[in-house]
Amino acid sequence: MPLATILSEILESGKITVSTNNIDSIRIRVADKKIDIDAINKTILKEALKATRKKEGSKGVAKSIGAAQSNLGILKEVAEELSNAGVTVTLSYKGDLVATLGSQAKPKLSSILTGTRSIEINNPIKLIELGL
Repeated sequence: MPLATILSEILESGKITVSTNNIDSIRIRVADKKIDIDAINKTILKEALKATRKKEGSKGVAKSIGAAQSNLGILKEVAEELSNAGVTVTLSYKGDLVATLGSQAKPKLSSILTGTRSIEINNPIKLIELGL
């Protein structure tokens, strides 16, 4: 069971702010099987993504594409588990909705790219800006 599902079952409602060096980085709100994650500082997201990737020597185009496909596979699995559990996770950047995962995702064209109906890309420009 993914962490997001566990959090939504444990926490009925609440807010968490994660700060690094006394600067707000992420705000998380939980209510009614919905987890809203608002990234205030994109550095922490990039560092978290970097930590999940395998350390490789030379990164060619083929390796970069392979890493992106691997990350998408993990994301798809988590999003589908969230959907099955009736949980929704939204990701925002500075208050602008970027993506919705789980039961409330309503993808249009993004389902062609992701291969699932459990991931909705709400703002592709912000998604690229975040480097996700």
